[in-house]
Amino acid sequence: MGDPSAERAALRSRFQYCDTPLPCPPGTSPFHIKGDFYRQMHRALEHHDQRSGGAVSRVLEREGLGAFVGQSFLSSVFYDVLPAARIAMAVAEARGRDVYELTAEFGQLAVQDQMRGTYGRFLQQLTPANVCQRYGQVMKQFYDFGPVTLTPTEGGATLLRTGVPLCVAEWWCLTGVPFLVLPLTANGAREVAVEWRLQPQGEQQGVPLGDVHWDIRWQA
Repeated sequence: MGDPSAERAALRSRFQYCDTPLPCPPGTSPFHIKGDFYRQMHRALEHHDQRSGGAVSRVLEREGLGAFVGQSFLSSVFYDVLPAARIAMAVAEARGRDVYELTAEFGQLAVQDQMRGTYGRFLQQLTPANVCQRYGQVMKQFYDFGPVTLTPTEGGATLLRTGVPLCVAEWWCLTGVPFLVLPLTANGAREVAVEWRLQPQGEQQGVPLGDVHWDIRWQA
């Protein structure tokens, strides 16, 4: 058996670029995501809050996110995306989980839900043959910032997303990768793998930004 203390020490509790407070109060940044994501996240928060005896709510309140999370989100309305990474960190802290692994799970559940929902037809049409043309269009359905460009390569593609707030860049990679992997796999791609890196690039309205690079590979 492993050393429990060593396992706890190995858990990643924070995302890169999330060591300082949010650059603007929750709900006020110019970077937005569709409310459908927060509605889904709210269901996950209720589950984890019950399982943790209210610990999730206590961490959210401590971090100044309680009021933001407690509002009624409308599916088709855009809301501030910057709190999303801190919400995932709060759940990970309360549940004693690795925040990267937990966020990847959230992303997997989100795309499974979306494949059955309003945006299912956009996702179900992503194939190895058209992903470079269509994935950016899919992302436009969910976000009002950060244009996405895919370029085909032998055996895959490269992705560039510019103008992404650094404090949610890793969160977006972890939640966004399943939105690529699951549809491609459903449409015949095998062994889909994504490696990503961040490159800081200035700021907008006091929010540090960066470019996100993905190297995407699959077997036909």
